[in-house]
Amino acid sequence: MSDSALPPRIPLFPLPLVLFPGQLKALRIFEPRYRIMLQDCLESGHPFGILLVRNGDETPAALPRIGTTAHIVQVVRQEDDTFAIQIYGGERFRVEGFLHDRPYLRADVTPFPLREAESPVAYDLARHVERLLPQYLDALTEASGFRFNIQTIPGEPEQLAYLAAIALQANNDTKQGLLASPSCPRLLASEIHLLAREMDLMAWITATLEHTNARAFGTANDLSLN
Repeated sequence: MSDSALPPRIPLFPLPLVLFPGQLKALRIFEPRYRIMLQDCLESGHPFGILLVRNGDETPAALPRIGTTAHIVQVVRQEDDTFAIQIYGGERFRVEGFLHDRPYLRADVTPFPLREAESPVAYDLARHVERLLPQYLDALTEASGFRFNIQTIPGEPEQLAYLAAIALQANNDTKQGLLASPSCPRLLASEIHLLAREMDLMAWITATLEHTNARAFGTANDLSLN
């Protein structure tokens, strides 16, 4: 899922979000230390790594060891000297050690590829996700009133697994659990469970709201101008 080899040492940008390989994201850089990091990345051509921050705690002991590299695709300097940047998720990495030798945090990292992505079981599970994902997006659209749509659903298990992880409307802890999945079959199996659970929940909420509205306002046949 990456365009180049993972550098053995990368800058880190701890954030309250989980980035997946292939995901596009807009960020705003305003802290001086991360403006320095951005400049260093632009000069070196290397990505930085994103790790999930929980409860605002950016200390290394509180950070997860699995993250994703962020490749910079666009940088726009704002009038207030902040930077609006566009990134996309490259590859997963594992932190082997943290370094405090810059104004920002850095880490020694190793690749954390998704194992068994070409296995028969991965392709079998991918077919289930391929069927469930459009149903989930339709249910999400109905429940929220906003249109959720994916133009093309990939057939490769790894790409499909990451797409489903991006699409799932889940909290950061759940997303981090998906990101840290050691294998493609494990990731796809988790997504099948989550997709089915979320669709059941949305169906229950929709039915409950319809029942509540019917009791409060009556059915169309009950309406009268008298």
